[in-house]
Amino acid sequence: MKKTFAAWKWSLGVLVRSYGTVVALAALIAVWGFLFYEWLGLPESSALLLIVAFLWAVAQLLATAVIVVGIVSGAGEAAALDGRALRLTRLLKKDRKRFLNALILCLGSCVLLWLLAGVYHWINQHLIEVASFLTFHSEKAISHVHIEKIFDYAMGLSVIILTSFLLSFFIVLMRSGWRGTLKQAGSLLARCAFGSSFFTTLLTVVVFGNVTIGLTRWHPVVPPGFWDYAQMIARFSIIFVARAAQWLFLLLSLARLLVPKQEFPRSDFI
Repeated sequence: MKKTFAAWKWSLGVLVRSYGTVVALAALIAVWGFLFYEWLGLPESSALLLIVAFLWAVAQLLATAVIVVGIVSGAGEAAALDGRALRLTRLLKKDRKRFLNALILCLGSCVLLWLLAGVYHWINQHLIEVASFLTFHSEKAISHVHIEKIFDYAMGLSVIILTSFLLSFFIVLMRSGWRGTLKQAGSLLARCAFGSSFFTTLLTVVVFGNVTIGLTRWHPVVPPGFWDYAQMIARFSIIFVARAAQWLFLLLSLARLLVPKQEFPRSDFI
């Protein structure tokens, strides 16, 4: 826990001095979400539109991989050099090898998350049957609501562990390559399930998640028209900034725990 709070303190300091990077990343997230909605949520199903949507999805995936490579690499360099800020220029990486590694990992992560979502959906559909089975054999009434709550907690913890592991794997991959990262996969998974990486991800999700959920559900009472649109734009702008800050903060904290410090001048990150 001491390592977690030390990483939190350093990451918070870096994040505060990187407000320009946070705002730029928030804008990218907003644009990405808008384009995803506009192009992949097409109501028509003609072959031409499906092809356009597929090509647009591939273009977004490639752009996302480039941005992710820069962010992860920048977080690792900041942790290694004990940097004090994460500048936007440090996030623009053109390393082809790192890009290909990131693209492979992004595709693999998407497939893994899709399979996990499918498993959770299948289990969720059979919760009532499980409750009936337990009620029959225990001869006591067992509500499916309690089982659903237990399942939700288990699902949340497993998602946190998986997210922490994938991000930790990503950070190490950008610095050590596949061979070195695969050798550390077991220890990374253990740290993400029981160690400092797990607590770091859990606290980050709880703190930033509660902020964004609260802003999403909060709807101030204002006169209809201009002020209603203004409050909505303000709330969602803050939500995007909070999401970007959460993403950078978590990567910085995990990098601080995983990347050993190096003896380099600090002037590059000041």
